[in-house]
Amino acid sequence: MKHASYLIEKLVLSIMFCFFTCQDVYAYLDPGTGSYVLQMVIAGLLGAFFFIKLSWKKMMNFFSNLSSKRKDGRIIKR
Repeated sequence: MKHASYLIEKLVLSIMFCFFTCQDVYAYLDPGTGSYVLQMVIAGLLGAFFFIKLSWKKMMNFFSNLSSKRKDGRIIKR
């Protein structure tokens, strides 16, 4: 956990450094860029929902097995 917080701290400091040292850039964003970004966001959300759908049954079985153990250690099948 200590290593992860160190990496997050370095990432945040790097991003702040980039924002505070940037210069004005005169660039053109094509109108299709917004459409492309929207497609990427929708594809990411659909991919996440599909992953959750596929792993939902495994997660529910895992948690039901945790809660359905008897005192002697045997698992009750439902």
